[in-house]
Amino acid sequence: MGLALGLTAWLYLAASADASATVAALGGVAIVCLVATLAVGRADSIVGALALLGAAYAAILVIDEPVLDGRSAIIGAALLAIGELGYLSVEVRPAVTEEAGAATRRVAFVAMMALLALGIGSAMLALVDLLRTGGIAIEAIGIAAAAGVVGLLVLAAREAPARARRDRP
Repeated sequence: MGLALGLTAWLYLAASADASATVAALGGVAIVCLVATLAVGRADSIVGALALLGAAYAAILVIDEPVLDGRSAIIGAALLAIGELGYLSVEVRPAVTEEAGAATRRVAFVAMMALLALGIGSAMLALVDLLRTGGIAIEAIGIAAAAGVVGLLVLAAREAPARARRDRP
C-alpha cells in the first residue's frame, strides 16, 4: 500500500500543471481500489489498480509529452512490486500453516524481481537513448524493448499464483 501511495505522490509531483489533476484522480481511484481489494481479501481487483496506476503515468506521457522519460524503468519496477506484494498479502492471509519464513522469502524474491526489471528497463532506456537517431529501425527497437518489459510483467504476474501454491505445504 505504501509503495502505491508513494508512486502516486511521485507521479503527481512529476506531472505538469495540466496533467496533475488527471494523475491525482487516476492515482486516487487506484489507491481506493487497492485498499478495497486488500480489505476484502480478494486478488481480483489488483490488476485494475495496477492499470489505473499505469494510466496515471500514461497521462503524464500523453499530456506532457516528454522526449525520453527515464522514470519509466522505475515505474515499471514499482508496478511489478506493487502487484506482487498485493497478491502476496491476499494469499498469505488464510495461510496459517505456512512454513516459517516463506513470506519473507517471497518478499525477497519480489524485491529481486523488481530490481531485475529496473535493471533491464534501464538498459533498454540507455540503448534507446543511444540509438535515438530516428527511423523505422530505431522505433522497432523501442517497441521491442517495451514489449520485453511488458512480457516480464506478464510472466511475473502469471507465475505468482503458481509460485504461491508451490510455497504452501
